[in-house]
Amino acid sequence: MGAQHPALWSTDHENGNEKAYCCFNSNTRDFARIGKLMLDSGKWNGAAIIDSAYYLNSIRPCGILDSKGASCDYYGYQWWIDPVHPEIFYARGILGQYIIVIPSKKTIIVRLGKMTSPIRVHTIPKEVRYLINWGLER
Repeated sequence: MGAQHPALWSTDHENGNEKAYCCFNSNTRDFARIGKLMLDSGKWNGAAIIDSAYYLNSIRPCGILDSKGASCDYYGYQWWIDPVHPEIFYARGILGQYIIVIPSKKTIIVRLGKMTSPIRVHTIPKEVRYLINWGLER
């Protein structure tokens, strides 16, 4: 995908296994490339990199029961979904890093951060809701 810098992936211990659930470190442009891959339905320059069925399932609510017993409408396969705008999906880092994809606007928003808000609006961190609204206004 033309990444400009080597990424780092945290391991469970020195010389151990990569953590599949977290801790992938890169830069803004290369994270935007991941957003572009997802904006283009898992294709890069027209070539499929992600299986189309997997891609579609990854950006749709998984439907498992959440901690309150409700059907999950906000998470797919490693992508979070905006229940208010279910066509919008985003990757979320533990310290406020985000890759937000707004297909209707052909927009990718990348935010690198050191903190995330504890405030949630429809399961979405406050700053993500702000960025989604900002992207939709463009």
